[in-house]
Amino acid sequence: MENFVLEAASRDVKSKSRKSTNMERVIPAVVYGHGLKSQSIAIPLFSFEKIFKKAGTNTLISLKLNSGKKQVLIYDYQQDPVSDQFIHVDFYAVKMDEKIEAAIPLKFIGIPGAVKDKGGVLVKNMEDVKVRCLPVDLPHEIEVDLSVLNSFEDRIRISDLKVGGGVEILIEDKMQVVANAILPKEEKEEVEGKPEENVQAVEGIKLKEGEVVAEGSKKDKKEGQREVKKESKKK
Repeated sequence: MENFVLEAASRDVKSKSRKSTNMERVIPAVVYGHGLKSQSIAIPLFSFEKIFKKAGTNTLISLKLNSGKKQVLIYDYQQDPVSDQFIHVDFYAVKMDEKIEAAIPLKFIGIPGAVKDKGGVLVKNMEDVKVRCLPVDLPHEIEVDLSVLNSFEDRIRISDLKVGGGVEILIEDKMQVVANAILPKEEKEEVEGKPEENVQAVEGIKLKEGEVVAEGSKKDKKEGQREVKKESKKK
C-alpha cells in the first residue's frame, strides 16, 4: 500500500483569515481525535488534491507537523460550490492499536458472462460496505469479481467478499446480494406475457363469457351452415 505524507503547519486562527490563507495556495484545516486536543493547521492545496484523488477518505495519511507525525484519516471536507476547490479539511487522528470503523468502496472488476453472452443487465446493489479493523489493516477498496456471474441465477453476496483476516464487515445479513445480472425489461415482459390473451389475439377470436370454440372459427361455421342450406334447397 502506498504511503501518503502531507506537510502541515500550525495556524493561528485569530491572526490569519481564510482569505489570506487561500491566497497563499494553502487551505485551513483542523486535526482532532480520541484524547487529542483540536489543533488548527494549514495544508498545501496542490499536495492535498493529489493525495485525495488516490487516498480518498478511507486511507491513512501521515500528517507531518512541528510536533511530529500523526496518522490521520480525512474525516470531512468542504468545497467551493462553484469551483469545487477545497476550502477546509477535517483530519481525524487515529490510535494504531485501536480499531476504527470506515466505509470502504467496492471496486467492480471483470465482465459478467450473463451480460456479455446473454444480453443481461448488471445490477449493483451497493457501492461500499462498512468495516471495522485496526488502522493498519484498513483496506483502500474491496474488489468484486463480476466474471462469476455467468447466469441470471448467479449472485455475489456479502459472504463472497474477500477481505483481510483482521477486517470485519459490519453487515449482519451475509447473504445480502451485492451484485447480479437480470434480463432486460423488454425481454422479461415477453417471456412472462399473457398466453391466453395472446392466442386469442392471433386467431382473431373474441369469446363471450361461457362460450367455447372447439375447432375452427365462427366464420368457418357460418360458411358451413350456408352450404348445408344450399344443399337442402336442391333436394
